[in-house]
Amino acid sequence: MTITMTRTKQEKNPSTKTTFLPGVSTVYEISESVYNLITKDETLKAFRRAGGKEHAERSYTCRGYNVVKLTSTSPTNKTRITREFKFQ
Repeated sequence: MTITMTRTKQEKNPSTKTTFLPGVSTVYEISESVYNLITKDETLKAFRRAGGKEHAERSYTCRGYNVVKLTSTSPTNKTRITREFKFQ
């Protein structure tokens, strides 16, 4: 099974408090083992303990109930990385 990950890095908009500027998007083909490492509950908890914000959006896919979007915000709240997963 093929998993496509789209990674978008965004920077904070300096003129507002809550918005981010559109960033650079890259597309990766990842294996199931890499996907499992990225979306593991222990991994998300470790980043939260480091001071960052992690939000995992889950939905029903062809593989079952899985994470389809993962949003990570840096501890300084200056950058945000969004990872979107598509299963084929």
